[in-house]
Amino acid sequence: MLSFFKKRPYLLFIAPGFILYTILVIYPIAAAAVISLYRWNGIGPKTFVGFNNYIELFNNKDMVSQLWNALSHSLMIFILTVIFVIPVQIIMAYMVYSKVRGKSFFQVAIFSPQFISTPVIIFIFTLLLDANIGVVNKFLESIGQGHLTKPWLGIPEFGMYIVWIMISWAGMGVGMMFFVGAMKMVPVDCLESAYLDGAGFWKRLITIFLPQIKVTILNMVLISYIFGMTIFDFSYLLGGTSGGIERNVDVMSLFFYRMAFGDTNPLGGNISQNSMGMGTTIACVLFLMIFIIALIQLLIVYRKEE
Repeated sequence: MLSFFKKRPYLLFIAPGFILYTILVIYPIAAAAVISLYRWNGIGPKTFVGFNNYIELFNNKDMVSQLWNALSHSLMIFILTVIFVIPVQIIMAYMVYSKVRGKSFFQVAIFSPQFISTPVIIFIFTLLLDANIGVVNKFLESIGQGHLTKPWLGIPEFGMYIVWIMISWAGMGVGMMFFVGAMKMVPVDCLESAYLDGAGFWKRLITIFLPQIKVTILNMVLISYIFGMTIFDFSYLLGGTSGGIERNVDVMSLFFYRMAFGDTNPLGGNISQNSMGMGTTIACVLFLMIFIIALIQLLIVYRKEE
């Protein structure tokens, strides 16, 4: 045994991290996969039902309705982030990288919301969007557009858009810093060639930087997907376990939480009889959705590097 480790000393450095990763990540995933095969309320005896929980999830009309509603909201956050937020993050990163006037203040102002807790962010936006005291409605009234005032937080159709705006405002600086780091890795000779060819400020971004940071862009798309599928706190604080008015802010993680722990009781689930079984089934489906997309992204990046 000692000779084995003497020939491979790097294993001793890997072992502590691997053991912790196995205990804290691999084992819980495996345990959840096993629990999803049982009918269990979390307290009493477990009954093995095989894949019946998965069958019920995709055949029970109420479950399917909640699943697709939550999934559509999670995907909406992802799509809006990719279409609007990531391009803005790239532009802001380029401005910081290019050292435009006031870049230090600009960088701090954009990144600072990352350090504000979710309840405080929601409170800030409540002050902005409240029907009676909200800054938005007061501003509309002050410019003679009182007919446009609305109870923004009480309109179901606006729910997920408000959640997305909050998330985007809070996380805008994180993606920006990723892109700033990627842009600093662009070879200087490429920029010098662009200068000599007469490329302007924005043309350099399109022709030099974007091709060079495409792997970072793909990584940010994946991170946005994972974040959209796992977002929980904003929807929970705004709409509770039920997911808001007509489940207008329901998302996949909140759907899992509701099935596992219930709306009004500690057991929840399917009539309080299969809370852990159905809850872990939803968690496993969510894990597979994230894992498959992450695997595809890794394959794309690997082929591009080749």
